[in-house]
Amino acid sequence: MSEYKLIFMYGFALFGMFFGAGNLVFPIKIGQITGEHWMLGSLGLTITGIILPFLGLFVVKLHRGDYMRFFGGAGSLAKLLLPLFMLSLLGSFGAVPRCITVAYGGISQLMPGFSLGIFSGIFCGIAYFVSLKDQRIISIVGKWMTPILLLLLAILFILGATTGNPQLAMNAALAQSFCDGITTGYQTMDLLAAFFFSALVFAQIQKTLPEGTSDKDLMGISIKSGIIAVILLAIVYIGMVFLGSNFSSLIANIDPALMLTTIASHTMGSHATLFMGITIMFACFTTVVALNGIYARYLHSLFGLKSDKFRFILFLTTATSFAVSLFDFNGIARFLAPILEALYPSTIVLTVISIFSKKHHTIKIISFYGILAAVILYKFFT
Repeated sequence: MSEYKLIFMYGFALFGMFFGAGNLVFPIKIGQITGEHWMLGSLGLTITGIILPFLGLFVVKLHRGDYMRFFGGAGSLAKLLLPLFMLSLLGSFGAVPRCITVAYGGISQLMPGFSLGIFSGIFCGIAYFVSLKDQRIISIVGKWMTPILLLLLAILFILGATTGNPQLAMNAALAQSFCDGITTGYQTMDLLAAFFFSALVFAQIQKTLPEGTSDKDLMGISIKSGIIAVILLAIVYIGMVFLGSNFSSLIANIDPALMLTTIASHTMGSHATLFMGITIMFACFTTVVALNGIYARYLHSLFGLKSDKFRFILFLTTATSFAVSLFDFNGIARFLAPILEALYPSTIVLTVISIFSKKHHTIKIISFYGILAAVILYKFFT
């Protein structure tokens, strides 16, 4: 495979892994909240949903795909607890069950009598068996699923630009619109996911390239793939924020998990809604497989279990995801929001410092824990 094909395949794969539940919902929600100031909302989202994830991809690549070395910069306690805590949020206790609820939202309008519990059980069962052998998931996502999703979204953006409400509501003040974009962007969890997706893709690129490939070439391909992914995210996010603002009255009282399919039904008709619903389900499925596999393999390694115990760990993480998904999207979002608002600032600072220096561990430790404590205290007393 040529270098350019490799870069685009892994760039599309990274985009596909990022583009899960939060990415399908929160940009639209930002547009709905900010109204005619949707561009300021997009700017805020650009910081937390595009620039920061790229920095996360980049900093792990600087550590040659070893996220443990990156977290170790904040001390031995952070090296142990941060991956466990972040992967728990990305895995069974946050992003994975949230993906399940959005996937359910993608088909619930087509099958109104289908309960979330039954859907989640079937979805988790399939995800479990695919996660057992997920080596090909990256190439499948990169070659097929992402191009289909991008084509559908492009059609939706074009139709959305020519319909909807031309007089956008002034839903928020200028400064508030920008802040809403930043804080709502936290809930995509893209920065947290970037550390682990970067390590996964870096390892796959290493396996794909022939022996003797220089470190410079390996880094070049990895970084270029990350750039492709964040450019695609930027385009899609801006389009979805616009859709949210343009159809703010249509989705005013709609469950967040149903917003995208509601807009699709309005602009593209019922037949397109079926295709969009299936595409959303597969987009969420690829993210679930990637995150569930990463979380289970981390726990398997953390506890030093034998290889034949991986199936059991994967079953536990999948079963937990099923249970948490029953709280539905809004319930999971309420649980995640305060945690992410407390964790994000300190993680951002650790990421930025680590890009400029792999040393200065004392500064990293003081900065990380100092900012974390300050944010927690601020949240507690306000």
